[in-house]
Amino acid sequence: MATLQRQPYSGTEKKLVIAIDVGTTFSGVSYALLDPGEVPQIQPVTQFIGQREPRGDSKVPSIVCYSQDGTVVAVGAETDPEMNHALAEMDDVITVEWFKLHLRPPHLAPSQTFEIQKLHSLPKNKTPVQVFVDFLRYLFQSTKKYIMDSELWSWNSVGKNIYFVLSHPNGWEGKQQSQMRKAAIAAGLVDESEASERILFVSEGEASLHFCLNKNPNLCNERGGILVVDCGGGTIDVSAYSKTKKRKFKEITPPESLFQGSIFVTCRAKEFLEQKLQNSKYGSEHEIEAMASSFDRATKCTFDSPNTPCYVKFRGLKYNDPEFDIRSGRIKITGTQTASLFEPAIQDIIQLIDDQRSKATVTIKTVLVVGGFARSNYLFSQLSAHFTRGVSIIRPDTTHLNKAVADGAVSYCLDHYVTARVSKYSYGLVITALFNPKDPERVCRGNTMFMDADGQYYVRGYFDAILTKDTAVSEKTQFRESYVELLTPAEFSRRTESTATLQCYKGEAECPPKWIDLEPDSFRDACVIKADMTNVKKNMRLHYHPSTEKGYYRFVHDVVMFFGLTELKAYVTWKENGIEKWSEAVIVYDD
Repeated sequence: MATLQRQPYSGTEKKLVIAIDVGTTFSGVSYALLDPGEVPQIQPVTQFIGQREPRGDSKVPSIVCYSQDGTVVAVGAETDPEMNHALAEMDDVITVEWFKLHLRPPHLAPSQTFEIQKLHSLPKNKTPVQVFVDFLRYLFQSTKKYIMDSELWSWNSVGKNIYFVLSHPNGWEGKQQSQMRKAAIAAGLVDESEASERILFVSEGEASLHFCLNKNPNLCNERGGILVVDCGGGTIDVSAYSKTKKRKFKEITPPESLFQGSIFVTCRAKEFLEQKLQNSKYGSEHEIEAMASSFDRATKCTFDSPNTPCYVKFRGLKYNDPEFDIRSGRIKITGTQTASLFEPAIQDIIQLIDDQRSKATVTIKTVLVVGGFARSNYLFSQLSAHFTRGVSIIRPDTTHLNKAVADGAVSYCLDHYVTARVSKYSYGLVITALFNPKDPERVCRGNTMFMDADGQYYVRGYFDAILTKDTAVSEKTQFRESYVELLTPAEFSRRTESTATLQCYKGEAECPPKWIDLEPDSFRDACVIKADMTNVKKNMRLHYHPSTEKGYYRFVHDVVMFFGLTELKAYVTWKENGIEKWSEAVIVYDD
């Protein structure tokens, strides 16, 4: 029995939720009006600036075209030269594709150098964030125009009550979220003062789960685990969930992301054609590009069997070169060769599914395959053929797989089905530890020893773990650690904020080492947590150490973090006259 039913919006003011899914090859936007007393409905944007008429597939190419001086000349649907004749007549246009993957965390794909090398380079005068800004501005302008042209309610009726949900691959972290938020500000989506409240994030895997639950509410009755495999243009994002007692869902393993999306099938096809036609009169860069484009648009989607050859059209009927299997403007590729282009992606996806199932604490019997690449019948058939016992491979909605993330991101904001997530890494703070001459670990680090303002000796480099990897964390779970910071009078007078650098341990050990010098290359600065100390200083008093006769101040405080949300939140707390005070911390990522 289907049990999921969205309730009427209980707020008192109208709000608009806009979800933007910037994909590697195609992007989509969905939205919902939150009208008091009404049940919100998720709607797709089906026409973007530059399109002559609405499209049923609700997507637009993730492409930005620049002039040589870096001026934007076309974006999205405007980049189609058949529709934009002015663009076709321009010289030296720089076309930027796949820019999203340039934002990736550098550690995400150390074993996939071969695939990453295929990414198109960016213009010298453009950073990935700047391209992101130009594309987000286009999507926002298109969305605003579409809503104003098609909806009965007025855009002005929601005022500034517009909230944006930006989706991103599973492997992206706080730094990438910070870059996306800055891009949204620069693109004019929100003012900087409101950005932390009005810009939300959700992983593509979690958004896909929400999409699947809305398309098939019976999934909420699954007794085992559910694995969502989002097969996109650039990445494969895999997330595992199980149902909670309150009919919500929780992650049961850390989500994974892999660079093995559909663009890499096309890259392999292009490399094959370059090699096959190197001595053909149709082996020029222009001809190969036309073949690869045709393969990407048609052949890749329709291919379904290694027993049937494929014919890639790239020219008119009079173009032939039988020696290289070219007849009537079409090149023949054997079915087995075409299948080999898919094979690396298929094997990596199978490995990801196997890894997630082996790590899960709940038996996973249902695998939901979504995303634009999931429309490939061959990919789907190979996955179904491999997992024959005890696992069902399902495509929830074959007609709208490409907009799963945008729809699901709106649902994340409205329905919020996931209430707990699993940490992929360990986090903590590097602190000073009180020197103990009986502790060999501290004695051997005597070269770092120093006397603090209280006259006691400390050693540096102790890792105080706050959250260890593979821990299931509820959204409401607080991770709290108490700290004492000693300040000289000079430091006290200058200090206006408290700062703490959150460290992330990315080593192989289940539990991180207690001292960072044991695995120095495994620790990374995750972010800096800053909090205003103005009010705290009013209640701090001067202490004196009897032996040094020097004064110092003690800043006694707790750092409170919420790791169970889709974005890290942190606070600093302290006591004033016995009453605990809270200050939301600003989290700063190094760009």
